[in-house]
Amino acid sequence: MIDVSSSWLFLDASGVTVRAGVWQNARWLGWRESEAPALEAIFAQVRGVLAKAQLPLDKIDGYLYVEGPGSVLGLRLAAMAIRAWQTDEAARSGGTIKPVLACGTLPLAAALALAGGTPPPFAVFTEARQGHWHVLDVKEGESPPDGDKEPREVGENGLPAGAVFHLPARRAWHQPPPQAQPIAASLRDHPEILSRPNLFRTVEIPAPYAGHPPEYKKWVAPKS
Repeated sequence: MIDVSSSWLFLDASGVTVRAGVWQNARWLGWRESEAPALEAIFAQVRGVLAKAQLPLDKIDGYLYVEGPGSVLGLRLAAMAIRAWQTDEAARSGGTIKPVLACGTLPLAAALALAGGTPPPFAVFTEARQGHWHVLDVKEGESPPDGDKEPREVGENGLPAGAVFHLPARRAWHQPPPQAQPIAASLRDHPEILSRPNLFRTVEIPAPYAGHPPEYKKWVAPKS
């Protein structure tokens, strides 16, 4: 669980929109988002939110990292940026490294849908590999999923019936099914979500979600 009295730099480059914020006491001291490519947007957005919060990077107490699944490039760039900042801080402070807390893309999206008034049951999903989706189910009567809950992977026609919410990870991809809806709330308007117990967990090094290993059909020699 996040120490709400500390100041945290939030970074989410898992989708087509890069989001950055400075979070403290369950509110945004600064918030920005951009649909520019992650390489351009990450550092520009971070500079913007630090300026809005009137906090230099070395005064931030820790980092909040959305680890995916999602855009592989965006997730890697965000992780690399946090690691670089940690390395620089350690060099200047004699080895002290600021904490990193991570959460999954889909548990965060599910928490947003709940905050937007969507009643369970429903599912949130995002792109996996071609023809497949990552899916996280929120069942009736269940509490919101923990931030490290593993999504399941389904084929193109394997999404559950009922309410499903799509979180796009890439611009050019196969189209979601017609029943898919956008997430019902904005993190800009619901900063209190980040303080929910079990959404974030401490990690030693930020790293993108690895996903499920692909399954390959075994080669069978043709009958002679």
